[in-house]
Amino acid sequence: MPEEKNKIDKLKKAYLYISRNLSVLEEKVGEIKGFIEDKINIETDYKVFRPDSESTDGELENYISTPSLFSSRKIAVIRNIEKFKAKFQKTVAKAIDGEDIVFILTASNEKINKALLDALKQEGSIKRLRPPSGKDMLKWLENKASSDGIVFTDGAKSLLIENVNLDLNLLKNEYLKLYDYISSEDKKIIEEEDVRHLVPRVYSMKIFDLVDYLGGRDKNGSLVALEEILSEDSNLLGLITLIHRMFKSMLYIKTGNGTTGVTAFLEKNINMPPYFIGKLVNKYIKFSQNYSNEEIIKIFDLLNDYDIKFRIDPSGNKNLAKRMIAQITDVKV
Repeated sequence: MPEEKNKIDKLKKAYLYISRNLSVLEEKVGEIKGFIEDKINIETDYKVFRPDSESTDGELENYISTPSLFSSRKIAVIRNIEKFKAKFQKTVAKAIDGEDIVFILTASNEKINKALLDALKQEGSIKRLRPPSGKDMLKWLENKASSDGIVFTDGAKSLLIENVNLDLNLLKNEYLKLYDYISSEDKKIIEEEDVRHLVPRVYSMKIFDLVDYLGGRDKNGSLVALEEILSEDSNLLGLITLIHRMFKSMLYIKTGNGTTGVTAFLEKNINMPPYFIGKLVNKYIKFSQNYSNEEIIKIFDLLNDYDIKFRIDPSGNKNLAKRMIAQITDVKV
């Protein structure tokens, strides 16, 4: 028992983990909780604060000031610290300076209060977490499948990793679904069709599907994909961004910048591993044959027009989106 307490006592006052990949942050917080849950009283001395639950600085101060009767140190986990108001962040900074409590903070970027950043640099630790690459995901899948005595075909591996969009936690959840399915079968082989049947594409990948249909100038496919997206989420401003990015990439390709120019543009604007960047470049090269330079420029004007319309009348997004998609695929000069 004394040895366990020493592990908690040796922790720094605060840790900030930064990543644009939510799955990576969730996994890190899970690791930390697993490390400390048998060393403190989780019920009284471990508390999570979230920006969407209206956690207040008063609630935080109350938790900090309440002495623990069961643990040598208390733990406060604050998710997405950059989304909290400045007053809350300053309360955390002050507590890091003065209280003997461990703060575990997560953030998607470093846009947080300067006083808090200074306190973290002086009393804690700031770590940037790398999202898993396609190779990392593939290695985990192959090792797990091998230990469980099942086999994935190459096509099944690729489709599964693509469908979960490099989300390791989601990959683990969907793997369990496939494992439960195949465990009752005599033939322990997961094929591409099994993945298609059992593992739905995540929402963000469905948007990519729609953008691909547009690149291929497939009007019917685009409208069908749009209907599926609208059934899950009506916020389409992000879709306009993706469409704009694709056509800008195509313009890079068609105006002589070629592969080098479009690759540099995509690396600067999206947080994806080289494997996915390469796939996007190859797709955009193919799609660029479907549109003329003049048509692409006209599409930019359409996108700007619809961006304004979506912001003015969010309630009419569904009909606006259908008209936008139809106009893009029908555009002519």
